[in-house]
Amino acid sequence: MKKRTGFPTNIVLLSAGIIFILLTLTMFISNAVIIFLLEHGIMDTPPHPGSLLPFLLRTAVISILTGTILTLCIGHVPLRPLYKLMHAIHSVSEGNFQTKIYLEHPKEFRKLSHCFNQMTEELAGIEMLRSDFINNFSHEFKTPMVSILGFANLLKKGDLTAEEQAEYLDIIIEEAKRLTALSANVLNLSKVESMSFLTDPTSFNVGEQIRECVLLLEKKWTEKEISFHFHLSEQKMDGNEQLLKQVWTNLIDNAIKFSSEKSEIILSMETESDSFTVTITDHGLGMDEKTQHSIFDKFYQGDPSHSSEGNGLGLAIVKKIVELHRGTITVKSQPMQGSSFTVMLPVSPITANHTALSID
Repeated sequence: MKKRTGFPTNIVLLSAGIIFILLTLTMFISNAVIIFLLEHGIMDTPPHPGSLLPFLLRTAVISILTGTILTLCIGHVPLRPLYKLMHAIHSVSEGNFQTKIYLEHPKEFRKLSHCFNQMTEELAGIEMLRSDFINNFSHEFKTPMVSILGFANLLKKGDLTAEEQAEYLDIIIEEAKRLTALSANVLNLSKVESMSFLTDPTSFNVGEQIRECVLLLEKKWTEKEISFHFHLSEQKMDGNEQLLKQVWTNLIDNAIKFSSEKSEIILSMETESDSFTVTITDHGLGMDEKTQHSIFDKFYQGDPSHSSEGNGLGLAIVKKIVELHRGTITVKSQPMQGSSFTVMLPVSPITANHTALSID
């Protein structure tokens, strides 16, 4: 539900207050001027009621001139925040999404500047989403495209056996799947990187979510006859359920991918008052220290033998999602002794600055 701020009513009261102050100052200054003119004989008092109209006209002219001069002198002060906002809007329209405004007074203008800065952050994120997708995708798609073009040219010659044709077509299909997965992962990574705060927060059971992710990957772990050992509690948390589902799916999928046949994977959880940790441990290939330092980098693949099964983006996505939830992810591993990924998350990472505002 959107929170109403009372913004219009307060602005009306503020405007009315400014007008009242200007009118009051105009009245006092005009009266002071008229008294000064009368005392110095510059303007005469009406000798009888019949000559009152010219006197009122003269005082009206003095009041109008005083109000006009006063408005020109101090009228721009309450409008200064609006001038700043107009300048900032023009800057954004020219493509400068790093523009920020910081209006302190009144309170409603502070809220306005907060909303404006939040908008420019989201626009900057969208721009980064576009540029990152182009840069990263163009960096990684060259190899499968060259492979597809090469085998397509061989098929076009038509002097291949049926077995060779089938083999080359399978390669083209696999490379096309790889390109599809690459584009999806680059887009997904750029999307989460462009987020400055969590969206669509809900309350859900993390232990149940992890078990669901294991079931989704059942085909993969049954083929390798891998067994799972669960030490999970019914831990509730507030967060983006779909994003965290990607975290557990990716980490469990990696554990399956790099585990040997008939091995086991351990899923454990430790809880505290305001946070909890989830550890996913496999008994597979493991990693050396150099690989552990780079494992969360974009497009990094520590094991070249599995490069055809991924594109080095999964753990980068996982790290960003965990950070969006104000958590941390660490890894401990040794070559040929398996790996343990530990995710620490607060129970409630949602903060008040995510409240939606409604300005009528």
